[in-house]
Amino acid sequence: MEGVVYVLLFSLSTMVACAVAVVAWRRRRSAPAVGTVAVVSASTAVWSGTAVFGRLVPVPELVALTGAAAMIAVSVMTSAYLCQSLAVADRGWRLSRRTALWLSAEPALFAVVLLTDSWHRLVISSAGLDGAGDIVVRFGPLFWAHTAYGAALVVAATTRLTRAWLHGPRSQRRLYGFVLLGNVPSALGGVASLLGVTGTVGAAPQVVAPLGFCASAALTYWALARLSLHELVPVTRTHLFDMISDVVVTADGSGRVLDVNPAADRLARRLAPGLPDRLVGLPITAVLGGMPVADRLEDGLEVSLAVTDAEDRTVDLDMRVSALNDSRGEPVGWAVVARDVTALNDQRRELQETNDRLHEQVATIEALRANLAEQAVRDTLTGLHNRRFLMESLQRQMRLAAAEGSPLSVALLDIDHFKQINDRYGHGAGDQVLARFAKLVSGRIRADDVVARYGGEEFVIVLPGATGEQALERVDALRAWVAAGRMPAAGRTLTVTFSSGVATLTGKQSPEELLHAADEALYEAKRAGRNQVKLAAAEPDPSAAAA
Repeated sequence: MEGVVYVLLFSLSTMVACAVAVVAWRRRRSAPAVGTVAVVSASTAVWSGTAVFGRLVPVPELVALTGAAAMIAVSVMTSAYLCQSLAVADRGWRLSRRTALWLSAEPALFAVVLLTDSWHRLVISSAGLDGAGDIVVRFGPLFWAHTAYGAALVVAATTRLTRAWLHGPRSQRRLYGFVLLGNVPSALGGVASLLGVTGTVGAAPQVVAPLGFCASAALTYWALARLSLHELVPVTRTHLFDMISDVVVTADGSGRVLDVNPAADRLARRLAPGLPDRLVGLPITAVLGGMPVADRLEDGLEVSLAVTDAEDRTVDLDMRVSALNDSRGEPVGWAVVARDVTALNDQRRELQETNDRLHEQVATIEALRANLAEQAVRDTLTGLHNRRFLMESLQRQMRLAAAEGSPLSVALLDIDHFKQINDRYGHGAGDQVLARFAKLVSGRIRADDVVARYGGEEFVIVLPGATGEQALERVDALRAWVAAGRMPAAGRTLTVTFSSGVATLTGKQSPEELLHAADEALYEAKRAGRNQVKLAAAEPDPSAAAA
């Protein structure tokens, strides 16, 4: 009856181990630890299967063969078991070539020893049947050396997991704990089998270690698949934390530093070179000294600040404080994240300075352009608008007057006896008279009026909104005011007068025609004796005449 139970248990163990091996192998690419579980399960299935075969076929020669296969499977399993623990404890772990060669050395050598065991009998000293027909196997020294080696690997694997559970990231300790608990069946089965406390089936000791390793493999796979979503990520949180370029400091509720990443360590020592080698455990005010955020930790606090390092260089930081809550939502600590934006701000300042310079240059260019444009329509001697500007302005004023039905007049002024001034006092004196005359005239016109130098000693005033009589009256008042004054020229004061002809827009005249009418009136004033203003005779509207 005991033999039947033994066969049933080990058959079940073989099937479970095979199932775990197949499922884990299909998901081996998700994480290295899952692949190692597949190898452990496959080795356990071989171990359990050889045990079943040995019970069902009690032939000494076959028992020796199945025993050798079981020993090879145990060698592979213990090596994979160590790799499994390393991969669980460190998600960034990968099987290197050196480690693979080292772990495969013992199974390879032991396989050679097994193949040659018939010569030296150092592994299986003897195998046969006793008087009751039960198989009796006696092991040699190399078997026990092999067993000790496998036990050493299991102890090393368990030690690595225990250290990870004690000192690893808090978020992963639950996983480490479940994997350790999952290893308890394999440990108990191995110890019980070695000590022979599991009884015998017939005369042979009952080895239950494969059952324990099968249970451990199944529990480990369950823990990896159900408890550790992070296991699917090949980069550990620790490595990610270290690779972040932003400054990250975590502190407990009392403000004691729990962890700092390398970027935070570098910044803290840049600001305060005298800090101790280990920053963990220090008050956060010591690590973030000089930063106002260190004295007022508030959830969601965001601040931009500039601090000065030990070398008197400015460091611009964007900082944010976040509360760390436990599973019940209660705050248990703080996370301070800062980004060094010095280079970015420098680029922004340089860009702003460049932009300001460009604006200044554009403004200067625009001012120069406007100045050049103004100079192009100004008379250099008198500062009045020149003939070109006069014609353009008169054209606009005539269109506007025609559209609005408002009057428009022009006055053509000519300085009397100007040639005599040049001949008697020189052209310098004549230029002084022209400049002074232009200043007097421009100072007496209205804001809407336009005065321009027409050529030589001739000037034109455009009077929008003025009828012929109004323009005549205003220009005559200007004439009288100029004649009553004296003008300095060539060290003398001269009396200067002018004659003028006034013309009014009467119809669809062109600027040239309107000025011609004013010129005719000017000549009439000169023929009448100068120093007077004449109004041009009104010409009939061509459109009215046609009607």
